[in-house]
Amino acid sequence: MLEAGIHFGVTEADYHADTLLPVPTLSSTLARLVLARSPLHAWTAHPRLNPAWEPTEKKTFDIGRAAHRAVLGRGSDYAAYPAEYLASNGAASTKEAKAWAEEQRAEGRTPLKFDEIDQICAMAVSVNRQLAAMGIKLDPTRSEVVALAEIDGIWCRAMIDNAPTDPRLPLYDLKSTTDASPESLAKTIASYGYDLQAAHYLAVWKAATGEDRRFRIIFVEKEAPYGVQVAELYRKPGDEADWFDHADALARDARRIWGECLRYGNWPCYPSRVAVIGAPGWHLTKMEDRSGRAAIGKPAADTVARASAWQSPEGVN
Repeated sequence: MLEAGIHFGVTEADYHADTLLPVPTLSSTLARLVLARSPLHAWTAHPRLNPAWEPTEKKTFDIGRAAHRAVLGRGSDYAAYPAEYLASNGAASTKEAKAWAEEQRAEGRTPLKFDEIDQICAMAVSVNRQLAAMGIKLDPTRSEVVALAEIDGIWCRAMIDNAPTDPRLPLYDLKSTTDASPESLAKTIASYGYDLQAAHYLAVWKAATGEDRRFRIIFVEKEAPYGVQVAELYRKPGDEADWFDHADALARDARRIWGECLRYGNWPCYPSRVAVIGAPGWHLTKMEDRSGRAAIGKPAADTVARASAWQSPEGVN
């Protein structure tokens, strides 16, 4: 069991198992589940609360974990499938490949094919080069730093991808994406709740260290040329473009709901009522556009008659 503060060398497995403190703790992922889905969804996703919990293994998670290891210098290691275990088409679908993959996962390694490892290595080279051009150097000894703190009577945790020693520098989070162009990032941040994640991380870090930090996300594209965009969430209280006025309130709501659920042992799902759902604006616009196209594509009968008469030798009066 650990104490409040920041900790180095905590494994991903121990962090995600949430066995660091005597009580279950709130992470940013759980906070987003509580608010975007329901408390019951958060309970179901928690390995300590849900006796029937099982890990979810997805290929996208494998690439993300390996990219973290290659760029940050810490995290779960990865290993290449032995070529003789792969099917003739290169798929890891044989009995031998599946058994080997299970052994690797049990030992904390991510199984990848050789071409995937080549991709990860090329990504790491590109990321480090582009970060260096921005004057950003990530110290691997400050990667995957765990912060534990009690906020509003609720124990919270955060694993910071990189936390520079200098308190004047921001906390960094690394995320892979399909499009790192600045134009697409606002939608990405809003869609995945990264503003709530930032609010949670900064609150936990301040409670654990007393430091006020900024928060930056290093977005890395998954395909060559592995473009990088470092985004800092705008903060200016009172400005409508401020991410944190809303995100800080959401983080407080998540802590309150989580605490009440823990206290009473009640984890509700969706409200017990029939939801009357109106058509959203984007759907109405789509239908209007479709109706307009249909009208254009199928002219009225009198219009067709006049056009036919006009094209006849006699013309139209």
